[in-house]
Amino acid sequence: MNYEKPKKRNPQETESSKQYKPRPRSEQGEPQACQHLRLLDCNKPVSRAIFECYHCQEGLLCEYKNVLPVQDIDVRCPSCGKIAIKLIGQEVISTTVIPSPWKSV
Repeated sequence: MNYEKPKKRNPQETESSKQYKPRPRSEQGEPQACQHLRLLDCNKPVSRAIFECYHCQEGLLCEYKNVLPVQDIDVRCPSCGKIAIKLIGQEVISTTVIPSPWKSV
């Protein structure tokens, strides 16, 4: 069998490739939408999630089964009717509108 010998690298090339090169920042970057989420009782068969609707930012409390087999669950917002969040679990038991804990009063 014929094996090729590894090529020797120039030490100057490897040092220059390891240097940090910052990305240019855009001055006009718009803030990206984010979603607050707090998961409770993750190790129990029925878990809870407190989150804000992605569309209307309404506070929601969701109880869902968290046992195998799990799948992607689309949780709809009772206020706006759109998909508020996607969770991984078995099924949604209830979704309740609550005051958002992340909105300043």
